[in-house]
Amino acid sequence: MKRICLLFILAGLMVATEAKEKKEPVVMTVAGKEVPLTEFVFMAKQGNGVDFKDKQSVAEFVELYKLLKLKVADAEALTIHQAVKFKQELESLTVQLQASYLTDKSGEDSALHVIYERTKIIPSVQHIFFRYSEELLSDSRDMEDLYQGSRLVTRDTVALYAEALAAWQRINNGESFAEVGQSLANDSSVFYRVFDQVFPLRFPKVMEDCIFTLQPGDVSPPVRSSLGFSLFKSDHIVPNPGKVRIAHILSAFPSREPTAEEIAEARERSEAIYQQVMAGADFSELAKAFSDDTVYAKVGGLLSEIEMGSGLLAPLEKAAFAFDEIGDVSKPVQTSLGFHVLKLVDRKREIPFEEKASSIFEAMKQTEHIFDLYRGFVEKTKRRHDYTFFPEAYKELQRLADEYFPLDSNFLNRAMTMEKTLFRVDSIDFTQAFFIDYLEKSSKTAQIYSLDYMQDIYNFFEYEILKEVERRSLERDYPDFNLTMQSYYDGTLLFEISNKRIWSQPPEEQAQLEAEWIKELNEKYPVTINWKAIKKIKK
Repeated sequence: MKRICLLFILAGLMVATEAKEKKEPVVMTVAGKEVPLTEFVFMAKQGNGVDFKDKQSVAEFVELYKLLKLKVADAEALTIHQAVKFKQELESLTVQLQASYLTDKSGEDSALHVIYERTKIIPSVQHIFFRYSEELLSDSRDMEDLYQGSRLVTRDTVALYAEALAAWQRINNGESFAEVGQSLANDSSVFYRVFDQVFPLRFPKVMEDCIFTLQPGDVSPPVRSSLGFSLFKSDHIVPNPGKVRIAHILSAFPSREPTAEEIAEARERSEAIYQQVMAGADFSELAKAFSDDTVYAKVGGLLSEIEMGSGLLAPLEKAAFAFDEIGDVSKPVQTSLGFHVLKLVDRKREIPFEEKASSIFEAMKQTEHIFDLYRGFVEKTKRRHDYTFFPEAYKELQRLADEYFPLDSNFLNRAMTMEKTLFRVDSIDFTQAFFIDYLEKSSKTAQIYSLDYMQDIYNFFEYEILKEVERRSLERDYPDFNLTMQSYYDGTLLFEISNKRIWSQPPEEQAQLEAEWIKELNEKYPVTINWKAIKKIKK
């Protein structure tokens, strides 16, 4: 989704953030700039922290922080803080820091755990799929080339839904799922298939959510996805066997379409290798000497860890997960490449959440599951700000989307005249027309059904508005944000001035240059220390 800048919307509309601050104690003044108590304590607590019970520890930190501020003052005197490079680096650090606040880690973890729990099981399901017709899928819906692709509105889906509903009723009346599926299956619009293994993040989200909520024997009512309607029946659910690591020795076919003689020759070579392993020969050494997989032969045939459904050739995957004990060796297994002798090197029955969380997160970001990652932040931000949703205003847009796809000129022209408030945040109203303007200018989504398409865009719209509202409240609501930004500002200037004055010089001269610089700073800039305020800091 291409982010649309919302600064112009919120500029001047946010609640004024005038401080009700009472003046806090100043710990030190360096070159005319005051260091407030909160900043001093915040920085003192970084790293291993200052021991405020130890006078020497406190005195050392005061001297260190004074020197930091002197060097920052020197950098400002040289206008380093006005340089384009400095501003760009500080902006990059600001964006990174903002991102850490504009999220909800507990909400993200909850969403990740939902998928993680699904990775622990492997459902097997039967599927009857009622696909939208080619005519519907090739219809551009008179969108004036705003978007090239297939688009559907409610009236297009009614007949197909009726077919799916009729099939579901037949099953409920006692016909077997397989019989109904096979009787309806054809080459163009209805398909029947058995999926022996279903893995998370491989199906459209609505399908996956359905499959992983079914218990063995359950049949789902019609489920609408982007290409049609589905009925699912859960056959069985087995535990995921985790990860295995295998080594292999390949006796390859000489071509993609080997003759019977070539197949027999490869089998014979593989059988001979297997017999040597069984007689006690070292598997790794045999792989190095005889495997036709030259890439992995160098490491004794050792492959990377694999999970079920990881893309390994099906016969190899089946054999890899059929081993009983580490060290077991298989008889030759035939694939399209040749014959493989396999050895089980390692096995993990259960993969820790921490090991899978990162890959699950990245996969979710590339799918419809991205909204599950955002949901915690969205709900938290709604609670933090005065948020009100007006459902009837959204229903009006839904009724219009029942007739026209949201990129259709008929939809856009009519929706642009709608001025009801969709939602309100901190006394700012966001209207139907404003949302439609966003929708028209946004990047497109993969959804081809009008209501799903509009909902996707609305989800992004609401998320970006709330993110911008929260971003603009960071300085007001999160004291640590301002203090961290101050540390970024000081730290970046310190790096630039130190590099200019010291680090760019020959190493043998740096100690002397540092001493001379410190003397110069102490003579050049006035410093006052408020020891009274420092001594009052709670131990």
